[in-house]
Amino acid sequence: MKKVAFLLGFIFSGISIALAQDAVYKNDTLVYKNIKIYPMQKIQLLYGAKPDKNFVFISNNKRMDDPLPAIVSKQKGGILKIIKQHSKYYAVGYLSDAPAYLAKEIVIDLEGAIDNNEIKMESK
Repeated sequence: MKKVAFLLGFIFSGISIALAQDAVYKNDTLVYKNIKIYPMQKIQLLYGAKPDKNFVFISNNKRMDDPLPAIVSKQKGGILKIIKQHSKYYAVGYLSDAPAYLAKEIVIDLEGAIDNNEIKMESK
């Protein structure tokens, strides 16, 4: 039984690795899971990935230690630039109608936010 469970785990991990897609950055455009992300692109926040709808992958600063609260769900904004830190891609952006107590500039862990449906991107 242990051998069968191990074999099934090995097969499923191989499938998930084969289906995984790395982010590719070229000519100021990041492509991840067939979604194009570029400067000046408009975005909309959806709902945070935490159970209380607070955000996990969108923060007020580049340290990603101050995640946005659920009150900014459905806010619109845009991407200012894409940066790479520690082999991960982040977007520095803004919220158009952010409450006054929040910083206007936000930082988005793009892969995490897309994987967990925290943002919606406008297409060209």
